Amino acid sequence: MYCNGIIIRRESDERYRGIDSCDSRGENWYLYDDPELEAFYEENIERTYYDMGIENWVCVCTDMEYIRKYIKKSQELGIKYRLLLCETNIPQPQFEPPKCERIFLGFDHAYTGGDYYSSVYNEVPYVFSQFKVNENELLGTYEEMTAYLAARQEFVSTHPPYTLEGGDFAVYRLWELKDLI
Repeated sequence: MYCNGIIIRRESDERYRGIDSCDSRGENWYLYDDPELEAFYEENIERTYYDMGIENWVCVCTDMEYIRKYIKKSQELGIKYRLLLCETNIPQPQFEPPKCERIFLGFDHAYTGGDYYSSVYNEVPYVFSQFKVNENELLGTYEEMTAYLAARQEFVSTHPPYTLEGGDFAVYRLWELKDLI
């Protein structure tokens, strides 16, 4: 897997610690009212939304100066945040993570940008209950993820179209970064 970069999430009290972006579970890139931060985000992170010709790109940040600005602004506003280090099988962007404490969270299966819709969060408890999620409501091993993806593909091939969310998903190996400044 490639180390792609960081996503900043608003902290929440929910058990789910994955990548799906929803206000109740912790919103990704939540400082969209700041013109400077938003301009950088649109130009450098969420590139696939604005340029559909970009393939093999994960909407994450690789610029530590920007990450530090985002952290500083969050602290000034009293917003608690989390830093997710994302690894996928998608080659771009590539990132050398900073030296800091990393906590392994698990594996998610989600869109590469936008709302980062997670099929693990939205489907496993309801459609694929044979798979058990870990304490972060993610799959705990790559082997579990592989089995889930096979079961999901079988389900898609035997059910009416659009029964499950479709789209450009990626498997994410997620880490939470601590003590980064």
